[in-house]
Amino acid sequence: MDQSRSESEAKQPLAGEDAIAEALKYVKYKIAILSGKGGVGKTATTVNLGAALQKAGFKVGIFDADLHGPSVPTMLGIKKQTRLNGAFWLDPVTTESGIKALSVSLFWPGDMTPVMWRGQTKSRTIRQLLSAAKWGGLDFLLVDLPPGTGDEPTAILKSIPDLDGVIIVTTPQEVSTLVCSKAINASLTLGAKVLGLIENMSHYTCRCCGDVVHLFGQDKGRGLANTMDVPFLGSIPIDPLFSQAADAGVPAVNLHPESLTAKAFVQIAETVARALPAKQVAEAPAEVSKPCPGSGHHHHGDGHGDHKHHEHHHHGKHDEHHHAEEHHCPAHHRPPIWAGCQPRTSRWRGGRDGVALLLLADRVNGLLARRQTNGATFGWRRW
Repeated sequence: MDQSRSESEAKQPLAGEDAIAEALKYVKYKIAILSGKGGVGKTATTVNLGAALQKAGFKVGIFDADLHGPSVPTMLGIKKQTRLNGAFWLDPVTTESGIKALSVSLFWPGDMTPVMWRGQTKSRTIRQLLSAAKWGGLDFLLVDLPPGTGDEPTAILKSIPDLDGVIIVTTPQEVSTLVCSKAINASLTLGAKVLGLIENMSHYTCRCCGDVVHLFGQDKGRGLANTMDVPFLGSIPIDPLFSQAADAGVPAVNLHPESLTAKAFVQIAETVARALPAKQVAEAPAEVSKPCPGSGHHHHGDGHGDHKHHEHHHHGKHDEHHHAEEHHCPAHHRPPIWAGCQPRTSRWRGGRDGVALLLLADRVNGLLARRQTNGATFGWRRW
């Protein structure tokens, strides 16, 4: 009885589903990429699967839900930073090949600054980003999840309405397939369909003689798929070009299209696209990026050189305190934080009650402002 109750509770969606559904209403297919074990090449698989789908003519977006180790921007070669779009939205960054991407690292202060969040803070952050991202019209949204079955995977699988399914990534080792079986069971417990399993690092083909060597075992991924009764989508070989492409910030599918790795991903992308049922979504309106108005702050001009009519309107003692401490613009030579002003602090002032993550910066300066409020979210939805 307790087990059935816990499974029922696990399938219940988290708060904020309506806002997330609104943000994703122009996305046709939503797929989460999951592995039970770290180090299996899940992010590289996500990036190259997205590149293969994009080359096939689909519009693709990738949401990096790995808060502690975000790697999608690096593998896509993204050097830009995400920007706020109006009062409620966040613009994903578009790569040269046309893939849209959003990651916490695109607004976090520095590549070597760790994200040290726990529990509900991570779940709230994921739901905040899901509800705020302005993806526009997409055929595929791939969600790169961290390994395991903890906060982030659970939040994603419970928060995305009409999730089309999950793709599991494993390596041929027994230790990996064993842990990935738990990921499959966790997905099914949360009501997510398992679209299939990909075996990465399947084998190595010698460039000189063509001999095939199974370094980590043979057909363990296929065996797991058969045991768990899920489709086997294909195998990805070990290829030095794969690693070189990741370090170069270009998917191997684009950088080395004739490689064995690229051909394997193209085949898997075709298999995934054929397996999904036909679906129609509303056509997305033309994308327009707007400046964030902030909360109680009104600026005239382009925000860079015209400060003659710079006005500040404050509402309450609480706002005045935080404006003076965090959003001070010396001599009014800079616009406020939501227009690119460098904050004086990036400390997390969390509390036990009323904590909200506020992504107030458009990351022109490379800093993130974070603070606690008691209801005012300055354009960002509070969970």
